[in-house]
Amino acid sequence: MPQKTLRFFFAAICGKITIKLLKLMKKNATNLPGSVVLTLCPDFLKYLEKPEKIIAVTGTNGKTTVSNMLLDVLTDNGYDCTNNNFGGNVDTGIAAALLKDSTLTGKSKKEFCILEVDERSAVRIYPYIHPDYLICTNLTRDSYKRNANVEFIFNILNDNIPDSSHLILNSDDLISSRLKPDNKRTYFGMDKFTDEVLISNNIVKDITVCPECNNPIEYDFQRYNHIGRACCSKCDFRSPAADFDTIERVFTDDGKADIKIKTPDGTEDYTVPCENTINLYNATAAITALRTFGLSYEQVRTSFMKIEVVKSRFNAESINGKRVVSLMAKGQNPIACSHACNIARNGNEKKTVILIFDDFYDAKTTSENIAWIYDTDFEFLINENILKIIVGGKRSADYMVRLLIAGIPKEKIICCDHEEDTADLVDISASENIYILFDMYNFRYKSNIEAKLKEKIRNASE
Repeated sequence: MPQKTLRFFFAAICGKITIKLLKLMKKNATNLPGSVVLTLCPDFLKYLEKPEKIIAVTGTNGKTTVSNMLLDVLTDNGYDCTNNNFGGNVDTGIAAALLKDSTLTGKSKKEFCILEVDERSAVRIYPYIHPDYLICTNLTRDSYKRNANVEFIFNILNDNIPDSSHLILNSDDLISSRLKPDNKRTYFGMDKFTDEVLISNNIVKDITVCPECNNPIEYDFQRYNHIGRACCSKCDFRSPAADFDTIERVFTDDGKADIKIKTPDGTEDYTVPCENTINLYNATAAITALRTFGLSYEQVRTSFMKIEVVKSRFNAESINGKRVVSLMAKGQNPIACSHACNIARNGNEKKTVILIFDDFYDAKTTSENIAWIYDTDFEFLINENILKIIVGGKRSADYMVRLLIAGIPKEKIICCDHEEDTADLVDISASENIYILFDMYNFRYKSNIEAKLKEKIRNASE
């Protein structure tokens, strides 16, 4: 540990004062204390003493979910962990989290730490923080404005992940599974399920040729986009074998799934909060990391049974025979939004789909780049059981064009300028299920739409 400077101590004092002031004002101490310390001492993380064991989580989709699962299970088993789930996953948020659980002299108060880390922040974080275990959930196409393309993000991570970190990688992702080939690694994955409907017709496939010889890739099975199990048509390159492999899954009505995982110690049974394929990968990743970290099968299994589905991300409620389902997707991310559309099309019941994918902050302050909607599989919404698609927001006309290009009949599409007005346009009598597909920053709109729909359903039955 380098010798601390006067600049570091001054920054730490100012950061601690900022945390206290925010608490007095009843505001969450999120990124602001980190912004203060990094402004005053740009290499603050270099001098701040770290917890003895650090688990970091990165990747395009699933970082927050996996981080929360790890925190819940470790806390349930008596581990007192520093974490940044109250704030940002960039350098300022991580600095604030570590400072909050440190003394004024920079000594960590806690032995364990779980950090969600933004992929692009790797260059500012990993030179100072060396995770003992680093989970990468996946690397897929993300927001054009921030992350350009997958190779760009892969190179940032590959150049900055410490050589000492034990990697927990997705064996079904031909991109992220190749990170830091000389690092110690453990792979998680999911076998093809007997009743699984595979998606091989996605618009986006972020890898189509062998990274070794540039010949076409051949899939044993393709789960979605480039996620699946594959090999090169010419050389011996192929998906790595999963050390922890989910081989069975049964979804239940309460947003959970009963799964079997083949592990180095034998087959293990778990009940996990999971309502779709991406979250099944997230649960498998978390279990792999916890077992690799050293928790026993019984410890992990028992703690997972206590974890409830996060209703801010997925919520399904039945009212008088009608089912209202809310499903959050990472906005401006074509992979996440495609998954939401795929979930909405499943099942034979008559349904209405509400789309509020506009980014809240872009709608307020900037002009949104809408190119991503042409990479999103709105074609999944071509289904005779989907009676209406109601789009709300300032960009609703753009979505109308995209839905028409997808081949959805114009008479099925209704647009309005304000998100909350979508509820007023739903014909309650016609649909058994109503799906609300919403951007992660549109939670307030989603909650108001949900409340309006429930009220309409109750009034219609009186």
